[in-house]
Amino acid sequence: MSGVERGQGRAVSDPLPPLSDFPATSPCLKVCLLDVGQECRGCRRTLAEIGAWSRMTLDARRAVNQRIGFRGHDERR
Repeated sequence: MSGVERGQGRAVSDPLPPLSDFPATSPCLKVCLLDVGQECRGCRRTLAEIGAWSRMTLDARRAVNQRIGFRGHDERR
């Protein structure tokens, strides 16, 4: 895919920032629409990740947010 992973905006060879750099808060945008791959178009979590979110450890949540590149919601609204 031309050196960039789908939807992540970073080169495949770029190292991920440390897990501690990511929040454990939900990336939900209240735009819930699953694509054919069972990934939400709003927050980019999989259906399995969304379903398990409330039972995940904080590090597991951070790992999901790391995978999707979520750094937190814009609080300026």
